[in-house]
Amino acid sequence: MQRNLAALLRGLAGNPCAPPEALVRLAAADIDRTELARRRDLPVQAAVILADDENARVRSELAANPSLPAEVQIVLARDVDARVRGRLAEGAEYFTSVGLHAHHLPGPLAHEVYELLARDPQPKVRRALAFNRRLPDGIRARMLDDDARTAAIAAAEWNPAPTARIGELLSRTTGAFSRELLLYRLDGPLPAEAARGMLADIDSSADPANSAGLLRQIAATADLDAGLTDRFLTDPRLRAAVAANPALDPGHVAALAHDPDNQVRAAVVARRGLDPVLRESVSVEYDDRSSGNTVAWLLTEDLSDPDQLAFARSRHQAFRKTLAMRTDLSDEAVGILAADESFAVRLFVCERQPNAPGRLLAHIAADWKGYSRWDMLAHKNFPADAATALARSDDPRDRVVAAAHPGLPIETIEALLADGTDYVRRRAATNPSIPADRLITLLEADESAVVSGAAANRTLPVVTMHQVLDQARL
Repeated sequence: MQRNLAALLRGLAGNPCAPPEALVRLAAADIDRTELARRRDLPVQAAVILADDENARVRSELAANPSLPAEVQIVLARDVDARVRGRLAEGAEYFTSVGLHAHHLPGPLAHEVYELLARDPQPKVRRALAFNRRLPDGIRARMLDDDARTAAIAAAEWNPAPTARIGELLSRTTGAFSRELLLYRLDGPLPAEAARGMLADIDSSADPANSAGLLRQIAATADLDAGLTDRFLTDPRLRAAVAANPALDPGHVAALAHDPDNQVRAAVVARRGLDPVLRESVSVEYDDRSSGNTVAWLLTEDLSDPDQLAFARSRHQAFRKTLAMRTDLSDEAVGILAADESFAVRLFVCERQPNAPGRLLAHIAADWKGYSRWDMLAHKNFPADAATALARSDDPRDRVVAAAHPGLPIETIEALLADGTDYVRRRAATNPSIPADRLITLLEADESAVVSGAAANRTLPVVTMHQVLDQARL
């Protein structure tokens, strides 16, 4: 055990069942503690130790941890490294994998921490704070008086948007990126005069190519008059954007429904409130492997069961794919989407639906190489025989995602423990179906990959964890 002690300690740092007292002891270990710093169940005492780590990468990972106590937050808010302060300030979304891929926002920081970060001397730290969706309204209101870029971010991330300030902020902001952010938060159309003013700025710019995104956003939000409509419709780059503009008159909408450009027709189809008969009459081709082409408003629309079924049977993949992302669907709607002709729709069912059919999960996981394969293997409905088949694949990418499935036969697990790829062996050593006595022998293995995997196995006895820590004199 001694020869691979560092691997043992690294594995314990990632063991989901390691008790708090073990995590505190590991915080003082002479190992890479970045994985420990990411743990959501990190005890306060361990977090205090890691906040003083000499490695800025460890402190940065700790700052991104959504479960920090206030006393640790304030230490990191005063960190000498602006990258650490920025990670803390951002309050970025984080992801969980529990058989259903999901993202979450961390809880709010202490008010004193927000105040400190809002006064940070580094603009990039204040801009990171402006992205924080938990920022108190009073502090966010003050940030609207910060530099133009920071103010634009603060306004764009405020929900509901400070509509009374958007016009003033647009007049103060010159950069294309900041203006785009603000236009996304308009509560209604962009006044025609403001649109013409920004278009004049773009036309006189030495590098108008940098404003391509801003041009599309103006075309999509402007309160259209005849002149603006003509300008946008005659520019091939902007026809799709103006086709999505709520202010576009019905005559132009009907004409664009038959536009030769597929993107323009797709924009018409996705318009909120479009006549369902017109929508179903428009032909649009979709990229079956793209995660894009979704309809944002459909994610939050209040849908009755008949509405769900209507969108589930729509001829347009964009609506079926978006519907598959919702987690409030009836079993009937999920059943229709699970049998969809589109791979993208079936993929979204597997990624988002808690009642996704097991055979569909197995079928998609066999063909899909994206990150969400890990979620599918952990899904409660994933069949054990399909996991076993993947574990016997010639592709190590298949074997590694299957290696920890609890339904694998012991002979398959043993084959994976002897695999020619080290990351497959490590993953196999984390399988919860390994017998207790066999797991203890893996802690004595010659290979560090197997040792660290066994130490990370959630069935490892707590008494064994403490024996390892005793041996390390922690």
